[in-house]
Amino acid sequence: MANSVDVVLLRNRRRRRRRILKLSIVLVIAGIILLIYVKRDLWFPQLEGIGSRYQNVARNEEAEAEGVFELNISGGIDYETDFINNNLFILYDKYLYIYSTDGTELDRRQHAYGNALMEVAGNRALIYSSNGTSFRVDSANKMIYEETVDYPILFATISNDGYVGIVTESDTYACRLNIYDPNGNRIYKRECVERLMNLSFYGNGCIFSTISASDGELQTSLQYITFDSDSVQWETDPLSTLSVEIYALPDGGAFVIGDTKAAYYSSTGALVGSYDYNAALTDYAYLDGKAAVLLKNEERRQSVLMLFSDRTSAPECVSFDSILKNVIIDDETVYVLGGGQISSFAFSGQEMKGLTINDAYERILKYGKYFYLLGYDKIHRTEIN
Repeated sequence: MANSVDVVLLRNRRRRRRRILKLSIVLVIAGIILLIYVKRDLWFPQLEGIGSRYQNVARNEEAEAEGVFELNISGGIDYETDFINNNLFILYDKYLYIYSTDGTELDRRQHAYGNALMEVAGNRALIYSSNGTSFRVDSANKMIYEETVDYPILFATISNDGYVGIVTESDTYACRLNIYDPNGNRIYKRECVERLMNLSFYGNGCIFSTISASDGELQTSLQYITFDSDSVQWETDPLSTLSVEIYALPDGGAFVIGDTKAAYYSSTGALVGSYDYNAALTDYAYLDGKAAVLLKNEERRQSVLMLFSDRTSAPECVSFDSILKNVIIDDETVYVLGGGQISSFAFSGQEMKGLTINDAYERILKYGKYFYLLGYDKIHRTEIN
């Protein structure tokens, strides 16, 4: 009898030890999962690179030469880049990379936005989730703030002074306009009965474009509002084009780049002049009241560069026997990319010294004495001779 009791006790003890062991294993696994979750911001950037670690931005040490460096961008994902002071900002996949002008990586910041887009002005970059509800503002040193909105973001912009405009969808209106001050405080909200297409800050307010249709034709109107009033300060008559971008002029007027024409407006919203395109819009650039519009004729394999120096005169036009890709403005000079070179022009239309390039680049940036050539999978810096 005693032996039978001993056997039962031993079995019970073994079963109890197994239960304790199983419970301990479950608790350990649960603890590991909890630790991974708590430390997810540290773990996930490392884990997500497994199987796709080639998708990054890295300096190509083999391309080093005096005045030259090259950044390789892998993975075939679109990227955006621009300068803030002497820092090169690159928005790529789930990261914001910050490089010095000589190609030294200064910072790498992760974001969780799908379809992320970047706008740069002054000393700040606005990063937002297209069709998402989050946005953030970064400087070269840190992320300044991050906010969420109630509805999906249609588009966003930032001013040189750090004010942010966020245009979102709305349940009851065509869209909603939200304005944030440089500290991230929302200072203005407007429910809009017409769809906003573009926005440009001026003074204590902004100029925005709306889109409508008449007799099957798209039309653009501009309105100027101030953030201390619900009233519209001025509004333009409809212009028969779809606005692609608008810019507030230094005196409070506006310059509109449409898909079929460009136009100047006065500080009271009066149309000063409009200029039809004779070809398809390819690219455009604007700086301090001056603009350059690049057009192309695919059938004839030709391009036209329209140079707008001010609203008192018609634009100068320069023709090319090749398809050009990109135009930028730096100080008083216009640079166009295409045909195996970077050509430069004064706003008078006079051609200046150009630069021959040997590779297929899509866009260019200029900073100081260097061009930054932007290709599908690399950024190449070359010195201007």
